[in-house]
Amino acid sequence: TAMKDSERIFTELIRSIEKHCSEVTQLIRDQERAAVSRAEEQLERLKKEIDDLRRRNAELEQLSLTDDHVYFLQSLPSVSFSGSSEGFTVSSHLTFGDVVKSVSQLRDKLQQFSSEAIEKIFPTGTFLGYH
Repeated sequence: TAMKDSERIFTELIRSIEKHCSEVTQLIRDQERAAVSRAEEQLERLKKEIDDLRRRNAELEQLSLTDDHVYFLQSLPSVSFSGSSEGFTVSSHLTFGDVVKSVSQLRDKLQQFSSEAIEKIFPTGTFLGYH
């Protein structure tokens, strides 16, 4: 019957939406884990760089106390600072805000499409039995 077929189709639509919801949720979790992992790796690199900078600072302070100019010039290359070879970047191809915006747009389009489709099937008044 029309009622059973409609219920079946709506049930399939709901399952499809739930499946996509689950997939998007998993993608967000994966992206969060990847972002946290990248941030933790960057934090470790920065900690190591800070330790190196502190060590070099201590060496330079010690070297600045010497009155032996030859020793100073000979020691200077060993404590020279080459700088950080890596910049600090945390980026993602798709931000979480973009995901929320896209899902909201999808919801709006689906609601609009559903309303228009129902209006085509049951023009105003005919659904209620009016002609």
